[in-house]
Amino acid sequence: MLYKFKQILRKVIPYKFILLTHKFRAVLAAIVYGSPGKKIRAIGVAGTKGKTTTTNMITKILEEGGHNVAMLSTANFQIGEKKWLNDVKLTTTSPFYFQKFLKKAVKEKCDYVIVEISSHGLVQYRHLGVPYKTVVLTNMMSDHLDYHKTYENYKYSHNALLTKNLENLIINYDDENLRSFFEFGKVKKYAFSLKGYKEVSGVKLIRATDMVLKEKETEFNIKTDEGQMAVRSSLIGEFNVYNSLAATAVGLAENIKPITIKKALESIENIPGRLEKINEGQDFEVIIDYAHSPDSLKKVYEVVKPHVKNKMIAVLGGTGDRDKTYRAKMGALAEEYADIVIITNEDPYSEDPEDIMDQVMSGIKNKELNKNLFRISDRKEAVKKAMFMAERGDLVIITGKGAEQFMVCGEKKIPWDDREVARGVLKNKMK
Repeated sequence: MLYKFKQILRKVIPYKFILLTHKFRAVLAAIVYGSPGKKIRAIGVAGTKGKTTTTNMITKILEEGGHNVAMLSTANFQIGEKKWLNDVKLTTTSPFYFQKFLKKAVKEKCDYVIVEISSHGLVQYRHLGVPYKTVVLTNMMSDHLDYHKTYENYKYSHNALLTKNLENLIINYDDENLRSFFEFGKVKKYAFSLKGYKEVSGVKLIRATDMVLKEKETEFNIKTDEGQMAVRSSLIGEFNVYNSLAATAVGLAENIKPITIKKALESIENIPGRLEKINEGQDFEVIIDYAHSPDSLKKVYEVVKPHVKNKMIAVLGGTGDRDKTYRAKMGALAEEYADIVIITNEDPYSEDPEDIMDQVMSGIKNKELNKNLFRISDRKEAVKKAMFMAERGDLVIITGKGAEQFMVCGEKKIPWDDREVARGVLKNKMK
């Protein structure tokens, strides 16, 4: 009932007034908790894709450099040695949660806080009161237009990070949409690239060469002004090379030695819910990934497909109260890359789950349910179907939720973890 009431209020109250209330809450939260963001060195990671992995990589690099670190990401949180999965289902948490978190980090004598920042959070002032010293922009694609309405609005929202407190600005130079951010002020500017640029005027360039993409690891050289280092990473895919370069740039900006950065990058085995492998002794592969947009899903499928020894079984759905144009595209991608497709429920929010599945199905050319196409509303049953169909050499890839701890249905937040569901089903199958 409360959820529906909020939905009605959003339609009748002027948008500017709603933003004003967001700002008031953010200012109040900072005051209540004593502005802890000013007592810790903050690094912000924003952009469309790769934020969570980059945030985790930066955290590992700074830890390897001897620092006590706090972190908030879409997947997981950390204060010093205490680590836990994101239990609020938000990338940028509410201002009161955020400020309370920062106060705890300061109390635990953390030197840094690494914050994954969403465009929603920026527009709604949730980051207010935190003077970010280093900011990373991973890439800038068309995203969240259901909220921002236009790409220009979406891109402009990130200008909120460009303040007088900023010391280091780091961007993906291969994304031309980001280069205009370099027009901001007198800050140290870093760029990272895979496209062979030798130098960028007035900018420190971090680039990758000699990239070799393998089934279980990625090899590449990172070249900087300080020299070069060969990296062998357990994280697969070209997009993770970009994430590694972004994190390396932060490490260099924060005076971490290259050898320490290399050691940190090579020590990361996985990121929760990001191409995360689930192994209970089965003779086929199971991968869980957060991909919930067409661009992310395509990249994930492109990375795993070449290494599938037998059949690829895809389990996916669509998110409610989000860009509806994504849904048919997701179905089309699943049909293109997978041998068997199972459409299921994801996070319907206020929408009818069956309507969402209808829209995902609309992207599939051959919509007749058969041995290669299934529609199973119960997500656990969908995962179970995939696991029990899987044979030696197959790949089951479950996308959309990653390491999220809840499924949101209307006003209910139902405890859920794709990884734990997959493990439970696998254990039963192995018996």
